[in-house]
Amino acid sequence: MRKVLIAAFGTCTLAFPAVSATAANAAEPAGGAQPSIIGGHNATETYSFMVALSNKCGGSLVAPQWIVTANHCGNASQARIGSTDKNSGGEVRQIDRRVTKPGTDLALMHLSTPARSAPVRMAETNPAAGSPVRLTGWGCTSWPSCSTPVTLQEIDLTVLPSSRCMAGGGTAKDVCVSGGRGQSACHGDSGGPAITGTRANWTLVGEASGPGDNNGECATTTLYTGIAAHLSWIRQQTGT
Repeated sequence: MRKVLIAAFGTCTLAFPAVSATAANAAEPAGGAQPSIIGGHNATETYSFMVALSNKCGGSLVAPQWIVTANHCGNASQARIGSTDKNSGGEVRQIDRRVTKPGTDLALMHLSTPARSAPVRMAETNPAAGSPVRLTGWGCTSWPSCSTPVTLQEIDLTVLPSSRCMAGGGTAKDVCVSGGRGQSACHGDSGGPAITGTRANWTLVGEASGPGDNNGECATTTLYTGIAAHLSWIRQQTGT
């Protein structure tokens, strides 16, 4: 997540949350729950907007030719869209340019040809503290030892007051997500989505940026760049 973590795990890495909430009772895959994000499980649905980038970061399709991701992930040449397998399935598109918003960890990546997958709706306001939120990604499933999954992972956590992530550089405009040693996003989940809603009816509320405190990497609160605060800029850039 945070820029300083990139060197440790390659082109794109992230650190994720400390815990204050328990994972919601999401359906488990056949054979029982498997290690995930940290403490999550294999995705219970196919997210049409979920993106696996060639720089090992995540992202979200917000328009047919545009992906939201983290600026600290750097450049990527290719995107796999709408698959729960980071190595196969979905749609593969080439990325031909990147636009960043100065002073933020927000980046947009432009696809050379439009995707057919359905983009995710973007939030107009931040979710209230105490709201349920889902994180998805292909990041480390344990920490400090790290192994990464092929199958997309998901975990249901809780939105915290934004002040809980200010030690990690967050502001009142960002989304702070609960987490901890047993439930957290981690390296490799950078740029990926925090979403609210229900099955096949999701809203993008945040983009994974880094740990919510000044000491953690994984297993700490997670700072997500708030989408609502940057919605006008995103729409201006994407023409939506």
